[in-house]
Amino acid sequence: MLHQKLDLIITELKEANIILEHHLDLHGYDEFVNQKDALITLHDIGNYRPVHINNACKAFYGFTNNFLSGMDYIYYLKTIHRSYYPTLFRSLSFFNEDNEEHLNLTYKLKNAAGKWQIMLGTTKTITRTTANKPHHAITLMIPENDQLSVNPEAPIRLLESLTKREREIFLKIAEGLAPQEIGSGLFISEETVKKHKQNIFKKLKLNKTSELVKLAFELGVKY
Repeated sequence: MLHQKLDLIITELKEANIILEHHLDLHGYDEFVNQKDALITLHDIGNYRPVHINNACKAFYGFTNNFLSGMDYIYYLKTIHRSYYPTLFRSLSFFNEDNEEHLNLTYKLKNAAGKWQIMLGTTKTITRTTANKPHHAITLMIPENDQLSVNPEAPIRLLESLTKREREIFLKIAEGLAPQEIGSGLFISEETVKKHKQNIFKKLKLNKTSELVKLAFELGVKY
């Protein structure tokens, strides 16, 4: 599992005295994570920005620097598919609430070849301020094919089976809008919305709206 892989990396960083309670040795961190094949990102939670990507991440995105600065900080706005923007808001909620150990998200990211790729990620706080607020956090990502190739009915794959219109309606249902409201906003009839809704439920193997909302939240496409 991703959790176990991330926790092992964090344990190794602590044993090497790279991670301390209120401090992170950035030089030691850089050397350590660049030896890993997994895609790893370091976040500065206090300033709400990524500060480091390892060599595997550089290769994936086609970037040149490990340490980020200037406009590099907003790389995720250029590389994440707009339909997955809610994952960014969910990340903020995760750190602000500070109730869970791991944040699990699904991303649709543009790789160095300019193609969209589904990625699975998990994030965990690794250092805290003296006021016990999250300071640094690490995200570990892997291609969804590495974990889900044996499961053609994995939720993210089912979601990707929706048409563009079905995905629009999926998101609006997840927001709590009624068929009449959805139809008005998309300039289609209420009956058309209901028909799309039936198809969505069938494709996603859902039985009720609450299951759809739960799925949207778990996949990070609803904040």
